Amino acid sequence: MDRGFRRDRPVSNGPGIDYRAMVEFVAKSLAEKPDEVSVEAFERGGGTVAIKVKLADADVGRFIGKAGRNIEAIRTLVRVASLRDHKRVFVDLANASLPHPGPRGRGPAGPSPE
Repeated sequence: MDRGFRRDRPVSNGPGIDYRAMVEFVAKSLAEKPDEVSVEAFERGGGTVAIKVKLADADVGRFIGKAGRNIEAIRTLVRVASLRDHKRVFVDLANASLPHPGPRGRGPAGPSPE
């Protein structure tokens, strides 16, 4: 039977991917202060891993990127890498000093100053 372009993939029993190290490498590559980059990974159970990234305040914008493109690219990279291990991996920022944007990015959340 001709299967065309499809091939049987060998099952990999090798070591899993170190998602924390991968995110740390990308974050340090983007940061102007790579020594202030801190990345922690937490197993949440059910094949889920949460990765928290803490950066210098000056580097947060570079990590997020214009319109969130950089952080979305990092999340996509990790998601694709995690498919092999059948895991769900989430990447989030841990910087608490960031202002939380209100609806539609119009500044801090809360009542309008009228």
